[in-house]
Amino acid sequence: MSNTTTQKRGPITCHVLDSSRGIPGKNIEVLLECQQSNIDKDWITINKTKTNEDGRCSDLVSPDYKIPLTNSEDDSKVIYRLTFFTTPYFKSFGQESFYPFVQIVFQIKDPTQHYHVPLLIAPFSYTTYRGS
Repeated sequence: MSNTTTQKRGPITCHVLDSSRGIPGKNIEVLLECQQSNIDKDWITINKTKTNEDGRCSDLVSPDYKIPLTNSEDDSKVIYRLTFFTTPYFKSFGQESFYPFVQIVFQIKDPTQHYHVPLLIAPFSYTTYRGS
């Protein structure tokens, strides 16, 4: 018998792994923004949160968040940006990092899909990809 409860996730999630230590990147501040217009180029904050003990952010957006694909004013594509503030994380290990933060910019083509953005970090490198 399992005590696991299934929690519905939002359509945009992320996961941070510290590849230099082989551990989850926990308590890393994450900012999700979108740029809805090609005219003003301003970034709009959607949410700011921190990774959990497993290095995951499943609360970037609520499960019922509707992903806009285009801006109704100028029909431009909505661009998303995740910013991971990695400096405090590495400082907690007494280590400097070459990258004070990591930004991942992406575009969503199908609002019915789930978008998972994994990030592997190390003091002098990072890797990301479209997850599942």
